[in-house]
Amino acid sequence: MLKKALLPLLLLAIALMFVIGCDEDNPTEPKKVNEFELVADATDAYLSTYTTVSGAGVNVSITALFDLLTDGDTSNDPFIIDYRSADHYNSKHIKGAVNIALADLITKVDDGTIPTSKKIVNVCYSGQTASVATSMLNMFGFDAQNLLFGMCGVDTSIVNAKGWVNQIAADERALVSEASTTTATHDFPVLSTGKSSAADIIKAQFAAKSVASTWAVSANDVWDNPANYFVINYWPADEYVNPGHIPGAFQFTPKTSLLSTSTLNLLPTDKTVVVYCYTGQTSAQVVAALKVLGYDAKSLTYGVNGFAYSSLSKSKYTVPTGDFSAILE
Repeated sequence: MLKKALLPLLLLAIALMFVIGCDEDNPTEPKKVNEFELVADATDAYLSTYTTVSGAGVNVSITALFDLLTDGDTSNDPFIIDYRSADHYNSKHIKGAVNIALADLITKVDDGTIPTSKKIVNVCYSGQTASVATSMLNMFGFDAQNLLFGMCGVDTSIVNAKGWVNQIAADERALVSEASTTTATHDFPVLSTGKSSAADIIKAQFAAKSVASTWAVSANDVWDNPANYFVINYWPADEYVNPGHIPGAFQFTPKTSLLSTSTLNLLPTDKTVVVYCYTGQTSAQVVAALKVLGYDAKSLTYGVNGFAYSSLSKSKYTVPTGDFSAILE
């Protein structure tokens, strides 16, 4: 009788072992992943190098682009994306450029509009919106560059191509040399898109964090409301002191900081993080990465060029003097 009573239990135990074994060999439920870590691997790789997949720099000058487009060899011509309004694109643009809204970037990646087989050059008004796209595309594995200073660096007679000229003529602010430091650490954001690959998570975060429309903040906002922001001076340490920085800004060194393995945990998750550089083009790329990591981050438009132009000895905007009309239509 005892053996008969134990038999059902034995059969149940064998059945459970079989089910568990099958689950291990052929899982029906997708394994949970740490979404933040997957995205951080991609952002760390990009922010520590600022190079394209072909090893080039992420910014290209109009002179270099002009030479490429007029060398008589169309096989090396890049795929050019113009992120300006349709009206301004139609009034004048670089020959062959395709007009895309930044908000539609992911759609155009997924539907194959943006080719994987060609170098990509992103163009906007000032080079800052295009820098957001450049950051995203490089993290997706495209070979993408930003046209330095955008159409403002091509011809200031083009509609809305005087943004830099107008900005550097604005009232200037005084930089300070006194250092601000922070040692408080914070937990990383928790991402829960339900996706299992870095690319898919980044795409979901691009939409969830409204990256296309919320990446920028003006210098006036930051200077007039300093308590609202955690401000990052994204320069080498010596330049943080000379020519100086926004009062209260913290120094983070390009390529070695803001990585998940180095100082990223100093960023608060309950406050808007503002990143600024010389021109706003590098900081726009940083902020795109921070936003897909889950941070509330903004790039200070025009960088220090926009509020302390005369204090700079390098990385200054200059009005274009070349004739690049041969590549415009």
